[in-house]
Amino acid sequence: MARMKNIILTVLLIILVGEGITLYMMNEDESKERVLAEETVIPTITPTETPTIIPTITPTPTPKPTPTIQPSSYPTIQPISSQQINEYVNRYAGQYGVSPDVIRHVALCESGFNPLSRSPNGLYTGLFQFSASAWVNYRGKMGEDTNADLRTNAEEAVQTAAYVISIGKGTIWPNCMP
Repeated sequence: MARMKNIILTVLLIILVGEGITLYMMNEDESKERVLAEETVIPTITPTETPTIIPTITPTPTPKPTPTIQPSSYPTIQPISSQQINEYVNRYAGQYGVSPDVIRHVALCESGFNPLSRSPNGLYTGLFQFSASAWVNYRGKMGEDTNADLRTNAEEAVQTAAYVISIGKGTIWPNCMP
């Protein structure tokens, strides 16, 4: 504590002396220089008992604003079981007149039956790895919500895949369509 006070006093003394020298050099008149030099008083700083702010070596963290949670247009992702996915497959296969085995095969081949699956480049998402453009195209033809974020919703994805297969466009899965 005493060492820190000595450092502060030394720094202040250096600053005052520097200001005195600056004033002296600015005055070009020789007589005024002598008067300034004779009249310059360097005050003596006496330590007080009042608390002072002492700079620390480690910086004080700046508080960061807490982000406010805003409603999102993204659907809430709920965990889903393979049993529930199979129920969707059976329902939409019947509704669109396609084989549930074909739907299951494509989903298993494309994503390993994982509705949250994403391709390494991020272009394809969901159980059937729909691209955003294919999703918007087929969902529009179905008269359903075209929000590409719904690709991770298992029920929406199964319904869309069943529709795509029913209209003979299963070729969008060239490596997985049986």
